[in-house]
Amino acid sequence: MDINTGSGAKQGDGEWPLPAFYFTVSISGCAGDTAFQEVSGLEFQIDTEEYSEGGNNLVYHLPKSIKSSNLTLKRAVTDKTSKLLAWCLGILSDGLSKPIATKSVSINLLNENGTTCKSWTAANAYPVKLKTAAFNAMQNDVAIEEIEICFSRLQRNL
Repeated sequence: MDINTGSGAKQGDGEWPLPAFYFTVSISGCAGDTAFQEVSGLEFQIDTEEYSEGGNNLVYHLPKSIKSSNLTLKRAVTDKTSKLLAWCLGILSDGLSKPIATKSVSINLLNENGTTCKSWTAANAYPVKLKTAAFNAMQNDVAIEEIEICFSRLQRNL
């Protein structure tokens, strides 16, 4: 067993634990427009249904369906030429008058060398919410936009 003093333990493709601040996001058709400060919503969950057995007063929890939450992407407010923003506005401001164009979203967690160590892909993704954070004259923060994206399937690749 290899023990490194003062650093994370060696495990496979890099030092562990991996930092949560070194990641990339890529969205099909939006190259160069996907720098985010925060990504959340990478979760799976099994919904269960309670079934009561008569006579024994036992309650079983039976698996019903697998679901995942929406992805939430946060970044600085961008200008109108943003491909990602155009995709979002095209869907959210058309009143569902056109078919929704879905995309693939990949989130990659990187090691200290910039190599992808863990990766998730959300298939058939589309925006369901576009929000601009509150403006506050008493704070010195960057103006943030938040994009919430739903998808049909989330897969952990690595």
